[in-house]
Amino acid sequence: MLALRAANAAVEESDTWFTRCRGGERVAAVFFVYLAVLACLQQISSVKIVLMFAVPIVIIALGNLETIHGRRWTSYLRDWLASALILVAYWEIDWLATGHYLTNTQNSWLVWDRAILYQFGLKQAVESMGPVGPALLEFCYMLLYLIPLFCLLMIYLNNRRPLVDRFYRVFFLGALGVYALLPLIPIQSPRLFLAGEDLPIYLSVFRKFNVFVLDHFDISTSVFPSGHVGVAFGSFWGLFSVLPEKRALWGTALALALVVFAATIYGRYHYAADGLASIGITTVAWRISSYWGRND
Repeated sequence: MLALRAANAAVEESDTWFTRCRGGERVAAVFFVYLAVLACLQQISSVKIVLMFAVPIVIIALGNLETIHGRRWTSYLRDWLASALILVAYWEIDWLATGHYLTNTQNSWLVWDRAILYQFGLKQAVESMGPVGPALLEFCYMLLYLIPLFCLLMIYLNNRRPLVDRFYRVFFLGALGVYALLPLIPIQSPRLFLAGEDLPIYLSVFRKFNVFVLDHFDISTSVFPSGHVGVAFGSFWGLFSVLPEKRALWGTALALALVVFAATIYGRYHYAADGLASIGITTVAWRISSYWGRND
């Protein structure tokens, strides 16, 4: 009897405002606090700092509210809306832009990129079938932010919905780990750093759309590490963590991530170093998350 009471007391003690949030939500909340602290150090406007601190408070408050008073439909809605946090995080990083870039580093990485494009034949391989290859790369790049939703849908369809939070833990730990470095390493996109150089020879409708979106909605803080590659590989590792036996599914996610990586180099959206760093960070995040909640 005493042991049972002690166990119940331990459960009640662990049931706090922070633990009522899902693991992925806690990762996101910590990340947003980190951004707010960086904003204070940069001394940006007080209004923006207040808004940045408000984001993790809202995440925690809504998580607690849904956990305590939620219904089945609110739990489902919570699953799907969580993916929107990645866009909130990305756009919030733009408030930390300084406009100063590491020019010498960019020149060094440009040498590596040109070796990949011309000496190792990436550009020739992509353009070997005319406009088809470039259009395919741009199409996959355009669909990037649907990849997490695709993974979530596959988790639902395979009756693994109780493991949605495992997916988000891996995904957020990887993608937001990539985002965390963007304000610290200011690198300009190669298509802007050397405008007009090394660009694709085919201008597909998908290319036009991607460039329009980047010109009007992208951030100017940095491109290192690659947020696109971080989201793509974070999604892959998250799906692999939940459905390791479904090789066709996580294999598709991996193929999409690799195509996105190639598209960032070929389209001059990123340097190869940007994507490689993101692959490394998301892989480490996956390994770290494998020790978190092994029994869930």
